[in-house]
Amino acid sequence: MTLITPAKVIEPKTVKADRLIKSHVNELIEPEIALNEHNNFELKKVEESTDEKIMRIHVLSDELQSLKGNALLNKMTNFWVECKSTHTCDGQLIELEKQLPYSLFKLLSDFESLRDEWLLASLSISMEIPFNEKVNQVRQQYETVWGEYTDLLFEEEFKYYRFRSESRILQQVPPSEYIEQLNRIFEQQAATNLDMFFQSKSATFDYALRNIPNTYSEEERALLVRELSLLYLNEQETTDFYRRDLQIKNQRKEVETYQKQLFELKKSLESMRNNEYRTLSDNEWQRVYQDRIGEFKKRFFDYQ
Repeated sequence: MTLITPAKVIEPKTVKADRLIKSHVNELIEPEIALNEHNNFELKKVEESTDEKIMRIHVLSDELQSLKGNALLNKMTNFWVECKSTHTCDGQLIELEKQLPYSLFKLLSDFESLRDEWLLASLSISMEIPFNEKVNQVRQQYETVWGEYTDLLFEEEFKYYRFRSESRILQQVPPSEYIEQLNRIFEQQAATNLDMFFQSKSATFDYALRNIPNTYSEEERALLVRELSLLYLNEQETTDFYRRDLQIKNQRKEVETYQKQLFELKKSLESMRNNEYRTLSDNEWQRVYQDRIGEFKKRFFDYQ
């Protein structure tokens, strides 16, 4: 800053000099003030951001300790997805370790590797064993991976398994008692809260449909489906169901026709191989055989 002593100030220019001094001082001070204000604003923003992070960690900690079942699985999955996208996993885990019980923190920190191990283990579950044995096998594998948190994480799933086990009685009832028995099973399981599996009446309808015994005749099944649709579906849902059901029946009929005609063609070709094509070499015969099969498939699907 340029210093001007009173002795050097010429009286007639005092006003002008004062203005010059003020102008010069302002040129020096205003940027500094602006910089300080900017720094204070940035500091305030950082403080607010830190407060937000602290609050978010507290909220996350409370949620992890209060949630269970599918909600807890989703919360842990989302935690890893989000923290990886912002590169904040280590920092958040450091803070969460201070607030969570050790075993729950360990579950969160190892969650991704445990989930991968769990998914791999589920592939080895046998599909050929009876349902109840399969459920026991599932529980054993879950406990091997998730330990003490098996029931906390999969309580809803095992409730559903118990419900399905109860539903197996439907395979033994006559058509006239099917709906009555179905309602009884739902009433018995009402206290176990299966809402996540039956979030609508149409979901209940689908479940009832899947459990209709194969031993029922087509007429018995059609009558039962009609009664179930009146109970659980609105008019539009009923229309959509029967349209979809007709499409499935047509597709099934088409597949059956295709398989029958293909079987007959192969049988005819085997007979021809032993007669008019008996002089062909194996390679020549394979070309004829594949050509005839290819022509049949093309004609069949072009016609359809």
